Amino acid sequence: MSMRDGRPAPTTSLFRQLAEQALARSAGAPLVAGNRVELLFDAAANFAAWLDAIAQAEHCILVEMYLFADDDFGRRLRGALQDKARQGVRVYLLYDWLGCWREHYRGFFKPLQQAGAEVRVWQPPSFGKGLRLLGRDHRKLIVVDGHTAFIGGLCASSRWKDWRDTGLRLQGPLLDDAVTAFADSWQHAGDGALPAVVTDRSSHGEVAARLIATTPATANLMRLDLLIAGFARRRLWLTDAYFMGTSTYLTALQQAARDGVDVRLLVPRASDIGWIATVSRTLYRPLLSAGVRVFEWDGTMIHAKTAVADSRWARIGSTNLNVSSWLANRELDLAIEDEALARQMETRFLHDLDHATEIVLSGQHLRPALKHARGARRRLPVRQQAVVGAAAAARQALRIGDAVGAAVRGTRSVEQSEAASFLSIALTLLGLALLVLLFPWLAALPLALLLGFAGVSVLLRAATLYRRRWQKKQHSAAPARPDKPPPDDDVKP
Repeated sequence: MSMRDGRPAPTTSLFRQLAEQALARSAGAPLVAGNRVELLFDAAANFAAWLDAIAQAEHCILVEMYLFADDDFGRRLRGALQDKARQGVRVYLLYDWLGCWREHYRGFFKPLQQAGAEVRVWQPPSFGKGLRLLGRDHRKLIVVDGHTAFIGGLCASSRWKDWRDTGLRLQGPLLDDAVTAFADSWQHAGDGALPAVVTDRSSHGEVAARLIATTPATANLMRLDLLIAGFARRRLWLTDAYFMGTSTYLTALQQAARDGVDVRLLVPRASDIGWIATVSRTLYRPLLSAGVRVFEWDGTMIHAKTAVADSRWARIGSTNLNVSSWLANRELDLAIEDEALARQMETRFLHDLDHATEIVLSGQHLRPALKHARGARRRLPVRQQAVVGAAAAARQALRIGDAVGAAVRGTRSVEQSEAASFLSIALTLLGLALLVLLFPWLAALPLALLLGFAGVSVLLRAATLYRRRWQKKQHSAAPARPDKPPPDDDVKP
């Protein structure tokens, strides 16, 4: 690279412009300067900040939350929102049906509505709209008075108090994007748009960042994650709760490591969805062979979804490194381009590694193994493992396909070290097959219910269209009245 008078040559400036253009197009979001970002680690810091901001709210509170639990903290947060609604503050809450299905059917949100809050649910099962279990609203967003936003991986539940997670407080011009993201979800979840919310767009700091509000099939964050894996020159450190990277992403990490980049991945050992950890371990061997360092968290659960690269770039939000987050869900992340915050993230990552055990290739066959012995395994309480059963199973169903498909189709070499993980998967599948053979109704009944539900849904949609067509004909045949304007021919399907 040539230099003149200590200044970069024009080609350097061009490359920077191209990199910025590639990042903006991949993320689907521009880089916005003038923001203030405060990192909040774990539930104690995040929950206290949420409650404090809500207590000071004067005009409007927006909450978009995948999981809002009927437990100690969930009820405390609901009570804080009720109090504000009674005081005349406009409160809008959007929750995901699958994440809150128990609370949905037990009337957990009714007290909020009775206090004056507006509440909507994302994609509940409906004959008119079909059974839509995929494509969840997995975002975690709180906006107070159009002035302060909270973004991260934490849900409104007491179970997070023992988990390791990361969130942030945001102020500045990006608040406008945060409100726009909420308004889009709000409109898609019900009839009527969100009333106008005044946002504080003034500069509050010097942080430049992108607010990435992904929707199903856009793959904005997947493209950005792949681009960052290609751009990283020295370090790429990742923390993920439910790691099931696609073959394309795994290859990007392998190529970065082979090129000399310090690639590290921190994942849970104990998880609220136990079998996910088993499937994730089938991905270790090719990563370790390429030089990627893999660590398993020794504590109860690590739920953070973060990345930091080259002490300059960091990402915090709700997106996991798997297909359902990248392609099926509505997610919300902040991609930060700030050296001070990136170094804070690196410091925290190294601190987390002090509470993790590295997985290395060991033995004659170079199998993944613990680098050092660790203490007795800390398990999640039985209630925390069971409470997410149905919701988690549906949310994670796509993640097992890549590992199993790789073994069946032969699109990825399977090593001896993965025998235990694949044996567990195989025995589970064979057990299910045996149950279906012995009790065919176990397969027939769910299929019949699903087909019946879909049939009734399509029938209702057809009936609705026929009714609208008939009404249009009736309006067209009716004689026009001089004191009445002609009917609107714009009939929405």
